[in-house]
Amino acid sequence: MWKGPREGRSSILTILDLRERNYRLAVLNGWLVWLGDTFLNPNIVLTSFAAKLGAPGALIGLLPALLQAGGMVPQAFLAPWVARLPRKIVLYRKVAALRLSGLVLMALSAFLFGQNPSLLLLGFLLGLLLNALFTGVSSLPFWEVVAKTTPQGRRAHLFSARNLVGGLLAFLAGFLVRLLLALPLPFPLPYALLFALGALSYGVGWYLFGLTEEPEEAPKEARLDLKAPLRRPAFRRYLGVRLLLALAGLAEPFYAAYAVRALGQGKELGLYLSLYALAFTLSNLLWARMAERGSKGVLKAGAFLALLAPPEERSAAIGLANTLAGLFAFSPVLGGYLADRQGFPALFLLAAGLYALALYAGRRLPGEA
Repeated sequence: MWKGPREGRSSILTILDLRERNYRLAVLNGWLVWLGDTFLNPNIVLTSFAAKLGAPGALIGLLPALLQAGGMVPQAFLAPWVARLPRKIVLYRKVAALRLSGLVLMALSAFLFGQNPSLLLLGFLLGLLLNALFTGVSSLPFWEVVAKTTPQGRRAHLFSARNLVGGLLAFLAGFLVRLLLALPLPFPLPYALLFALGALSYGVGWYLFGLTEEPEEAPKEARLDLKAPLRRPAFRRYLGVRLLLALAGLAEPFYAAYAVRALGQGKELGLYLSLYALAFTLSNLLWARMAERGSKGVLKAGAFLALLAPPEERSAAIGLANTLAGLFAFSPVLGGYLADRQGFPALFLLAAGLYALALYAGRRLPGEA
């Protein structure tokens, strides 16, 4: 006579356990991605690598743009297809190996082609492009899976847990970066080690998130309307701030280039990474409290506010926002041109003005319901 209630209770516990397991996998993924972001930081490690190769400013600015744009621009075009998949995690798993292959190509090029700068640069750029392209394929399923497996009330806690410990790990990893760059090894071997560590961190992180148990949903047969999110004033305001922030990032790759070329501080890049991670981690304590009251104060580049869109518009909102912001990710190319023509001070001053404008525009963002 107690069979029914026990089965019901077991079912509830199974759902709760699954949510906790998915939560832990998402947190571990965040920590390892933080490590990967440190070893392969596009604005410090990759740009300093290109600067040592003697690349022009426009090419240095193109490196982080490739990663950002490659990871974001395809999303609006992929959104209708992804929305019809009953389980998005399957797509995420399939492209993880392709993303990893790009990073492995970068590391192998640095290990093997140190005496041939042309082949080294070619292998580096091809690997970077390969990784960026398939990042764009996997980003949309990632956010869809997070939205489906993490209740709205726990999302702020999820990203706080990812960022707090991940930032501390990145802080420590920055000292390892500094140690590796100071090794008495010929260029580019120290960078080859960093690329290999980055590939390892990302690879394990992607594998763990791929273990997420995503509930299956009925395929969406209706045509996805990419214009639907734009009809909502709140989304348009959010998108405007996203685009301003993306444009203001035109100077980000050039702090490391300035350190290498103007200050001669290439070996201290690891210290810069540690300070960057520490600043982010400490500020995350404030952002977490703000996010608990509403994500208006914490505008996540990964479409945090877009996760609050109606479920039927979620794929469209995430894809559209990231694609448009990804187009503006090429602003560092303009930054490189300005740095070469007007110098670093003019570039940094322009970026500061754009950030101030984005801050002002962000005051008009609505809080979520």
